[in-house]
Amino acid sequence: MNHKLNEQTTPFMPTRGVIRSIIPMAADNMLFQITVNGSGLPNCLPGQFVQLWVPGVGESPISVCSGHVGSTLELMVRKVGRVTSALFQMQEGDWVGLRGPYGHGFPMNSLEGKDICLIAGGLGVAPIRSVWQYILDHREKYGRVVLIYGMRHSVDLLFRQEFALLHRRRDMDVFIAAEELLGPALPPVSVQLGRVTDMINLADLEGNFEVAVCGPPVMYKYVVAELKKKNIPESKIWLSLERHMKCGIGKCGHCFIGGALTCQAGPVFNLTDLRLLPEVIECA
Repeated sequence: MNHKLNEQTTPFMPTRGVIRSIIPMAADNMLFQITVNGSGLPNCLPGQFVQLWVPGVGESPISVCSGHVGSTLELMVRKVGRVTSALFQMQEGDWVGLRGPYGHGFPMNSLEGKDICLIAGGLGVAPIRSVWQYILDHREKYGRVVLIYGMRHSVDLLFRQEFALLHRRRDMDVFIAAEELLGPALPPVSVQLGRVTDMINLADLEGNFEVAVCGPPVMYKYVVAELKKKNIPESKIWLSLERHMKCGIGKCGHCFIGGALTCQAGPVFNLTDLRLLPEVIECA
């Protein structure tokens, strides 16, 4: 079938993207680098997402995980359904459709001059990666950076090579925890036995910190509780609800929560706004 795509993205029609590289990250997790026709997605900001279309199969919302997005972008994809399973059968040089970016990302401009704490759980590290890459590309604009990442099993650690390099940097503190340590893996990365909340407790968050959080929704109330113990006010906590995405343009209603369409009002919300959406998070 001859699928005809427009050169510029619109709310409804995808543009063509060519898969340039596919990198295995962990079991059922692949990093796809995609080159986009035309002007690309130059206005894509950390925390936003795109709709990825596999011809003849369907489309799926996926958060952008690269901090710099122009003619290329990176997507961390977990094989969990029909669309992602079909994507995993594709090869370098194949093409897909992209539309977007959608939603409101993390407020990088208003965070300038602040200390930043990034907290990720599981696959939530993908959109958080876009934030730390953006910060490192504009390092002079931000203060201290603390990165906290937790997962269930150490073998599920994503971006292992990148974390090995981040550990060596002198301009950020990196804490990684796993509930189960399952043997050595290469390259070696320092992983502590514990949970995200344990790492928050260990981290020095004294100062003018703003916090960006992304992970399974069940972890949010525990993360918020630990941040409050660190005297971080709700107004400085930003949470991503990227797992609620579906169509991206407010038509399907899949992400309708507490009177708001998450794909349009979010997916990134300030915690003070989420107080008005009790269905989303039970804050401590």
